[in-house]
Amino acid sequence: MSPLDRLSLLRRRLGLVSATRPEPTSGDGHAELASTERIGLLERAIWSLVWLGILVGGVNLWGSWASWPVIDVLAPTMVAVALCGFAICWCAESPRSWAHQGLAMASALVVVTAPAAVAIHTRIYYETDSAALDHVAARVLVHGDNPYATSLGAAGQFLHTAAYFWTYTLNGGHVAGVSYPAGSFLVYAPAFALGFHHEVVDWMDLYAWLATAILLFALLPRFLRWIAVLVTLTGIFTGIFSGGGTDAMFLPFVVLALWHWDRFGRPRVAGVARWLGPIALGVACAIKQTPWFLAPFLVVGIWIETRRDGRSPLPVVARYLAIVLGVFAAINLPFIIWGADQWWHGTLLPLSQPLVADGQGLVSLAVHGLTGGADLSLLMDASLVALLGVLAAYVAWYRLLKRIWLLLLPIPFFVSPRSFTGYLIDFFPAALIALLTVDPASAPLPARRWGRLGSSQVVLGAAALVMVALSALSLTGAPMTLSFDSAVIGPSEQHMFAVTVTATNNTGATLTPHFMVDVGEPHPTGFWMPAHGRPVVIGAHRSVTVTLFPPVGTATYLPPWASDYVVDAYTSSPRALSTTQDIWHNYIPKTKMPSVFPRPLRASRIPPSPRPRRAPPTR
Repeated sequence: MSPLDRLSLLRRRLGLVSATRPEPTSGDGHAELASTERIGLLERAIWSLVWLGILVGGVNLWGSWASWPVIDVLAPTMVAVALCGFAICWCAESPRSWAHQGLAMASALVVVTAPAAVAIHTRIYYETDSAALDHVAARVLVHGDNPYATSLGAAGQFLHTAAYFWTYTLNGGHVAGVSYPAGSFLVYAPAFALGFHHEVVDWMDLYAWLATAILLFALLPRFLRWIAVLVTLTGIFTGIFSGGGTDAMFLPFVVLALWHWDRFGRPRVAGVARWLGPIALGVACAIKQTPWFLAPFLVVGIWIETRRDGRSPLPVVARYLAIVLGVFAAINLPFIIWGADQWWHGTLLPLSQPLVADGQGLVSLAVHGLTGGADLSLLMDASLVALLGVLAAYVAWYRLLKRIWLLLLPIPFFVSPRSFTGYLIDFFPAALIALLTVDPASAPLPARRWGRLGSSQVVLGAAALVMVALSALSLTGAPMTLSFDSAVIGPSEQHMFAVTVTATNNTGATLTPHFMVDVGEPHPTGFWMPAHGRPVVIGAHRSVTVTLFPPVGTATYLPPWASDYVVDAYTSSPRALSTTQDIWHNYIPKTKMPSVFPRPLRASRIPPSPRPRRAPPTR
């Protein structure tokens, strides 16, 4: 048998060609067949990676056998299914069959859900304050009270050492009330009404993420459904959304809002997209504020699409906005009537209340002591300019960005003073839907030109320059200079009991800073206070040396060997952060523990509880 005959037989066995169909042997037909074969091999290879992920997930299930006896059976079962999946992927006539793809998706859901379910079932505390606050708010609503008018301080009992989890404000306090639209707790209220009480928010968030994964699988074209399975197997989504990441509740609605969004206003081809998109966006906006940032881009996109069809865009855009606002109002109107002032204050709190800096974006340079601090007001202005710049780019290069604009939307969040993981990755499943289901853009619209540049390009360039300038000024605009003096370290150098710093006010106004000590935790762990318990007041161009003690009832662990930590000082007027430089704790001045501690320190001598395992914050 010749090599060509053996290759032909192999292709038939792999199901790449029909056994009864003759293969072209020369010319364009041969090239076309070779291209088809390469595509088929690539698709099967990608599905092999999917099954590898399922195999790894099944192996990892084995580690949870002591938490749930079912795992003893589930782990080897999923390993066996994955091994069979490899064979099906390469031996079936096509990897696009419903049996093959459905088995892969179901297996992925099992291997990501089982360990998350075990973790939630065996956990007695929430891992974010947003989950605990939503828990209490939903319970308050079921009992007939207005969550916006009720203090939710009881959420602290659902947090393991609450000081480690609160969202802190620049004035030295923390958020203890509803800070989202009403949908944020309404989605959990039915579970409480049915009698469920244990980790309700985490369970519901996990279900919402699984629903998002299933939607992604169902809405993608069949030849691309391996993307949905791979995203499902990505551990970061399941880890965050089963560990206090309440953003999961709006993800299914955002996915539906972005599915064929450009068909709105096209009666003949729109189908359910004619009404489903704006309704889903209204529900998503009624749950949290993050989806609000989608509205300007969708409105502009629908305006451009309608104008290109030769129709008046104003009625179409007005109808779209009316549906979105109508759904948002329908969900929130009862609470507006119940207490308009409380609802308004709570809903806009994340946008109006100055919160401490945190996250994985640009602000991390300041929080971790690399720049000496930051002017948080300027950084917020830079993020707003970045949002304007992305919108200008969307208009200027609509043909290029129509499908991918949602991948650029995290840029403003990256520049924001609070740039958590959720802000940077939440929209990725919806971005895939927008990328793969909307129609390609047609010829660009004529635009006003300033010289050789279009108006949108000029706005984009100006926005980029302003954003960079504001960011640079912010990272060099700390109002105080902090220098580290010494620390009180406990036995075996495992805990820090006090830290002494000198703070110099570089402004012409009196400052009242509130101090934190960042020892490598993923979230601020509370404000440190002097022994007398009163705020520190620093006059204009004055310096103060102060010894700070950790919050009562907390234990501050030292960072690992040869790691750094930073002392932060926040001021509300101006809204700014000042920090020490990185402190390498193994080579800093230390003092022995005194035999008698000031009063706030005595509480710190309580034997510390084990450090809780915490998921990245999402507020």
